[in-house]
Amino acid sequence: MLADAPPQSSWREPLTEGRRRWFLLAVLMSAVAASSGITVIYTMLVTLYRVFPGSASVGWTVTVYWLGAAIFAAICGRLGDLLGYRRVLLIVLVIAAVGGVVAACAPSIAVLIAGCAMQSIASGITPLSMGLVRENLPARQIPSAVGLISAAGMVSAGLIYICAGVVVDHYSWQGGFWLKVALCAMTIAAVRCCVPKSHRRSGARIDFVRGLAFAPALCAILFAVQQVHAWGLQDPRIWGLVTASLVVLWLWTRHQRRVTVPLINIRLLAKRQVILANACMMCVAIGAMQLGQVFSLLLQQPAWTHAGFGLTATQAGFLMFTINIVAMVASPWSGRIATRYEARRAALMGMTMLVITWTSLILLHRSMLLFVPGAMLCSFGLAFAHTAVYNLIIEATPAEQTGEATGLLYVFFSCFFAVGAQAVFTLLQGASVSEGGASFPAAQSYVAVFGYVAGSALVGLVVAYALPKQGNPGRRSRVTDGGGLSGPARTR
Repeated sequence: MLADAPPQSSWREPLTEGRRRWFLLAVLMSAVAASSGITVIYTMLVTLYRVFPGSASVGWTVTVYWLGAAIFAAICGRLGDLLGYRRVLLIVLVIAAVGGVVAACAPSIAVLIAGCAMQSIASGITPLSMGLVRENLPARQIPSAVGLISAAGMVSAGLIYICAGVVVDHYSWQGGFWLKVALCAMTIAAVRCCVPKSHRRSGARIDFVRGLAFAPALCAILFAVQQVHAWGLQDPRIWGLVTASLVVLWLWTRHQRRVTVPLINIRLLAKRQVILANACMMCVAIGAMQLGQVFSLLLQQPAWTHAGFGLTATQAGFLMFTINIVAMVASPWSGRIATRYEARRAALMGMTMLVITWTSLILLHRSMLLFVPGAMLCSFGLAFAHTAVYNLIIEATPAEQTGEATGLLYVFFSCFFAVGAQAVFTLLQGASVSEGGASFPAAQSYVAVFGYVAGSALVGLVVAYALPKQGNPGRRSRVTDGGGLSGPARTR
């Protein structure tokens, strides 16, 4: 069993205060590089439809990114546990940068899609960053650092949306990808200079061929979900893909449970807190995480529909950045709650906020003056809950499995984010208003979406309440300064 393997890193000299600041800066830059991956692609979608007219494959730039993200997050996290988080992070950043170059120089839509597929490896940055934080920081500082990483991802997504839009509008669509390349290059330099080398675990031989069998099966499921709108829910191809993939995943799970050192340690998912934390992430992904899709559309939808506010893309981008910036307060606060008490309490608080705020939008969305504060509170609750879920996973797993556990969490996020996007799209299509050939969701469609997200958050609240009050059964009593994890969670 992997849990019986020697610790990933031996005792190391704690970082000084000055080196700790530089270390955190490098990790936060990694979070920015990770968030730029899909944000840049979203920003230029309309432009790509003009650059490649008549192509039905432009949408695959997004689809292939999410397919790759679901796979690479788990694989990169596991490789980080084995080979060292810093080493694997640098490799990931290089591949993502090369993908940006390929996309920027793409002569055809096929090459562009290949470049976007390479960039999807950036999803592995998150679990690797979590592993670095746990490897290099004192236990009491880990939850707050996780909050900073989460905040950096959300806030930078809004900022990159604006920057990429300016570059695409005033220079060229390729400029968006070059912006991503520049971010990766700066992050590589920061990681090399400011992040201590990770120790490599030795002696573990892994069957990568059979261990990677989950990848095509997971891709097939996500592809089926993406094709629901095009093929229809009753299409036998949808259910054929899902059924065959589930059979492959079942066989793969049996194999991974039997081998001594699996590529993906399925035993991690057997812990009660890990199961419930992944269930919380599922509830967040299918609901509140659709915030960008819903709010961006609502802000730009014409006012004559009596549902939207008629803002330009630039105006909506600045407002979305304003909505997201509250994560700078919410995520670190969630981390401090997890440090002082436990991640369960932070999860309960975050889910409660999501239920209240999304329910309130049923009334507040009629006025811009009321909607913006309500949307900011929704973003606040999302950042709070999202950070709490990652801390739940870190709280319940051994230090040497941090990358793998958080990578699996990202897999759950990617899968259910795709499901939630389809659910929201279907609800928005429920009732529409039209004029001059243009059709937009009606006000009642948005109300249905707000109710759906509030309902998913309510399920998440119930799941969070079922979490064990003392998440890590091996943890010792808390230190007197209100610090974080101890026992097997500490690496020093």
